[in-house]
Amino acid sequence: MSQCAFKEQIDKAIVNGEAKVLVATAQEIADQMVIIKNGKVDKNKSVSTSQIRNIFGTIKKTELSLSQDNVDEKYASLLLLKPKLAYVNGRHNKDGKKSSFTVMVSCLTYAIDILQGKPERMKHFFNFFEAILAYHRAKGGE
Repeated sequence: MSQCAFKEQIDKAIVNGEAKVLVATAQEIADQMVIIKNGKVDKNKSVSTSQIRNIFGTIKKTELSLSQDNVDEKYASLLLLKPKLAYVNGRHNKDGKKSSFTVMVSCLTYAIDILQGKPERMKHFFNFFEAILAYHRAKGGE
């Protein structure tokens, strides 16, 4: 899988909790997920909502059930999301080319790597993912 081009920004957003950086980085990632061609969304090259749905469900379920008593268990759930991300990315990139989906997957994978099971970082991760989705939708992602 390709490397995330936003590592420094993700470190600031998730490790340091810098909200402005989180928002700006989420917008940049979402911009790469929605490809505009001739003034319209290119549905063949853009990430669709259905491609994100399972990932979103897993992350949202983890977020809603996170408590002080189960941090290790929920962190393990996020770690187990990494192979799921790799699998889904492979399904959508059968031709081996880097796609708009790969941008999101590589950055989410990197973000999970730096969580280190810390609840505050996990909360920043949840906010980061939701911001990506919001900007994806705002740009025209379907």
